[in-house]
Amino acid sequence: MQTPQLPTCEKERLIVLQNTGLLDTLPEQRFDRLTQLAKLCLDTEIVLVSLVDTDRQWFKSKQGLDACETGRDISFCGHAILSKGIFEVPDTLLDSRFADNPLVLDAPFIRFYAGVTLVVKGQNIGTLCFIDSKPRQFTEKERQIAFGFAKSVEQEIYDRLQEQAHNQLAASELLYRSVLEGTRIGTWQWNIETGETVYNERWAEIIGYQLEELEPISIETWIAMTHPDDLANSNISLQEHFNGLTEFYDIECRMKHKDGHFVWVHDRGKVVSYTADGKPLMMYGTHADITTQKHNQLALMHSRDQFKTLVANIPGVTYRCKADEHWTMLFMSEHIYSLIGYSASDFIDNAVRSYASVIHPEDRVLIVNLVEKAILNLSSWVITYRVLHHNGSVMWVEEHGAAEYDSHGVVQFLDGFIMDVTKENKLQDQLIKLTQQLPGVVYQFQLWPDGRSAFPYASDAIKDIYGVTPEEVLSDASNAFAKIYPEDLAAVGHSIEQSSQQQAIWEQEYRVYRDDNSLMWLSGKATPEMMPDGSTLWHGYIHDITQTKEYYLKLEELNLQLNVAQQSLDLASEQAQIGYWHASLKHGTLWWSPIIYQIFGFDAQDIVPSVTLFKSAVHPDDIDKVEKSEQQARLTGIHNVVHRIIKPNGEVRWVHELGQLVTEDKNPDLLMIGSVQDVTDRMKLQQMKDEFISTVSHELRTPLTSIYGALNLLQSGKIVTLPAKAEKLIDIASSNCKQLSRLINDLLDIEKLAAGKMLFEMQRLNIVPLLQRAIDDHQPYADLHKITLALQLDESMDEIWLFVDEHRLLQILTNLLSNAVKFSPPTGSVTLSATIIAGEVEIAVQDQGAGISEDFKSKIFEKFSQADASSSKAKGGTGLGLALCKELIEAMNGSIGYNSEPGCGSRFYIRLPVAGDM
Repeated sequence: MQTPQLPTCEKERLIVLQNTGLLDTLPEQRFDRLTQLAKLCLDTEIVLVSLVDTDRQWFKSKQGLDACETGRDISFCGHAILSKGIFEVPDTLLDSRFADNPLVLDAPFIRFYAGVTLVVKGQNIGTLCFIDSKPRQFTEKERQIAFGFAKSVEQEIYDRLQEQAHNQLAASELLYRSVLEGTRIGTWQWNIETGETVYNERWAEIIGYQLEELEPISIETWIAMTHPDDLANSNISLQEHFNGLTEFYDIECRMKHKDGHFVWVHDRGKVVSYTADGKPLMMYGTHADITTQKHNQLALMHSRDQFKTLVANIPGVTYRCKADEHWTMLFMSEHIYSLIGYSASDFIDNAVRSYASVIHPEDRVLIVNLVEKAILNLSSWVITYRVLHHNGSVMWVEEHGAAEYDSHGVVQFLDGFIMDVTKENKLQDQLIKLTQQLPGVVYQFQLWPDGRSAFPYASDAIKDIYGVTPEEVLSDASNAFAKIYPEDLAAVGHSIEQSSQQQAIWEQEYRVYRDDNSLMWLSGKATPEMMPDGSTLWHGYIHDITQTKEYYLKLEELNLQLNVAQQSLDLASEQAQIGYWHASLKHGTLWWSPIIYQIFGFDAQDIVPSVTLFKSAVHPDDIDKVEKSEQQARLTGIHNVVHRIIKPNGEVRWVHELGQLVTEDKNPDLLMIGSVQDVTDRMKLQQMKDEFISTVSHELRTPLTSIYGALNLLQSGKIVTLPAKAEKLIDIASSNCKQLSRLINDLLDIEKLAAGKMLFEMQRLNIVPLLQRAIDDHQPYADLHKITLALQLDESMDEIWLFVDEHRLLQILTNLLSNAVKFSPPTGSVTLSATIIAGEVEIAVQDQGAGISEDFKSKIFEKFSQADASSSKAKGGTGLGLALCKELIEAMNGSIGYNSEPGCGSRFYIRLPVAGDM
């Protein structure tokens, strides 16, 4: 625990604290009211006005705590007074200065502390502190509130000191007034030894007697007439004077009047002579009737208290000022501090600043003009303007004021009050901004019993609804009603009348004319409120529903079209032998159109479609293929498979299923829609074509190999030296032979893949060396075309493994790189990259070519497809490369795709799943 240090000015600080007269005094409402309000505003458990004395902290006001004081050595406030401002400890257990403090470890278990120093005459005498048993941290706004309450406590301390000074001054003034009254003052002289006393006539008149009526007169006469309750104070004052402690004997006491009531007198005297042994002998003094003053004083105090209470409860700043250019304040309530952060005393007689100086410069001329106009018209004024806060912020205020004139009509003072309307102004601005964003009009509509109607409030959007401005319907709504379509006017009027009579929500759809005389549909809704004058005020909203209405009409038209389309679809389905279906992959439910019954050979009367029924018809050898496509559809959303079915009569047919999964976030049941087509005839033709290509390819391969070998032998020059022209022809023949050989190899690979005869040697490998090899193998080809090859890899690619056929993957890369080099402009670049995307490795080839035309994109992976004849002739190619890449990558459980924009190059990519740990 850290004991707080003493401030450098500790001696001066303690003097100021003692002079406040606050220590060890009774609770006062002025302070308790502020701490209670601060506790509610900032929602803290404990709020204290803590005064730091020599060896203790004493609580002048406390909320939420029973103790009256604690030792200074364990106090938080002892730390807080070391600097001005706010001392805040969000969590005491995390602060080494307080973690083992008894006030933290035991009641009141302080976990949060915030103390704002209380400054009096430049010295930090204590704090206004806030305490919680849970960790917390004030926001900037809460700090400002805490600071404001501390300033209010300081002001109460100053007010208390001023009241004390005022009371002393009032007593002095009363004394001087008594002396000046002359013969209106009773006098007395008293021989202290003998008790002989002499009074003047006025002394007796004060209590309703003639002096002779009081004979014999002595000190006992005074004692008999004095109120018993006041004798003790008189004796004390007399002894103090006799002992030399006071210069005068001075008391206020009550004396019994002849009529039976008591009068107040101010009894004042002084010893003027002493005996030889120094004892008091003769004493002279005065009696002044202060009954009226006492009553006036009590009335004044009561009036003052009433005035202070009244001013304190006015929700704003009350003021009286001169009618000069500075608005010199003669009186201003302390609410000004909470409004703009300056004390009222700053403005009195412009002691520190004038009120005009805190008015926003842009608003001063407007205020002067409005006040001068009101004075000229002998009327009051209400002005909304801005003032500058002490912290630099701008506050909005509303001032209500009036001038006070003398009998000649000359302005004496300006009186009024100023209210903070910053929040209301902000809310109004926000409301206006919000209503401006709405597609309709926010409004108030008022209807009086005599038939008059108006829009007391309408947002600017009323211009879009009725074609009128808010000002044009502020006092008369007829301009708006003139826009209503005549056929709908009666219904609108009737609905308003019904809503008014039943005090029920008004809701109506109707049409109005636009400025171009076209019709617009509106929908209105409002809540009625009965007003004191018998009128009804609706609060509501009207918006344009024309588009919605048109949608409804369009929907009816589309429903009709849908019925026609459904009939057309059924007819087309029957003629084309294409059926359509939808199925839930989650629940296994299935529906299909009538033509599917024919395709599968089922009787629609005997069976109900189901997934189980469908799979019972799938050829056993194709079950895995169908299920794999369904699983792939869950990932890709596409179900595309050609397979065989066995009809009930034993006939084997080929069908093509094509389906698409509905978007998943709108499809919790995994609904898929699709079609089924009987493609048996097409498959037979395809089989015949494949067999033909296979046969031709094998028959051509052997002679072509021989021709290619002979041409290479001739090119070598070992047999004969050919002339240049013949050598050129041999080169052309060799190149074409090589191209034809590649075509045959691609055809054979395609045929093997289609027949399921291609063997794959799948193995787990890291592809970084393979990618580098692909780059190295194509570098000569790239140099020939003046193309730069680059390899880009993710940092983690060295740690990634794939399960692939190395030879077939290199075959795919070779095809993609060759195409990229082939179609890139001279001095261009081709980039081979590998990245990780959602558990897959994406290998991409990016070129800088002309891109892929829109009309070719749909058939880019088809066999024998080329962009156009000119390109084919210029670049060469068989049109089988990309089709073969697609077949190879899919056989290795991967996928292929591309991105291309004409003129911006093409990016072909393949994706393969990452292999798990061995």
